[in-house]
Amino acid sequence: MRNIRKTMLALLGTAILLTAFQCGKEEDPEEVNPNCNARHSKCLSHNDKEVKGFYSPDSASVVYDATSQRLHVTHHNLAVNCGTAEMEGGIIVSAIRNGQTIDIYEREDENNPQANCMCDVDNEFDLYSIEPGTYTLVFHSCYPDPLSVTFSF
Repeated sequence: MRNIRKTMLALLGTAILLTAFQCGKEEDPEEVNPNCNARHSKCLSHNDKEVKGFYSPDSASVVYDATSQRLHVTHHNLAVNCGTAEMEGGIIVSAIRNGQTIDIYEREDENNPQANCMCDVDNEFDLYSIEPGTYTLVFHSCYPDPLSVTFSF
């Protein structure tokens, strides 16, 4: 009886979650350049951040190429493990577009060597097939709250 109750509660919870994620969607999410080849800097020093004018611990900038519909994104001061910062291609990026919102997921490659420290890097990547407009980029990384930035181009 106990297992039947657990199973019923699990099914009910799953049904509620599926309904919640499907309600109110104007269109289905679409992957935008999943697992793109991200490029990142080495660990930034405090002086690097001041020279570039980025005082926020977490910020972003974009450059849009209308001809190729390519959006070049830089996530400034992304906190990563120092072991990842020393590896080229150590950050894996994937993105999902839902209307005018693009969720960007940045994670460290699990095969990276780990060090007992964290540092900030500038992580760059390209998104393709992005039409001109106003978009909100939501960066999901190791920060507790995602960075959300809106750009028009």
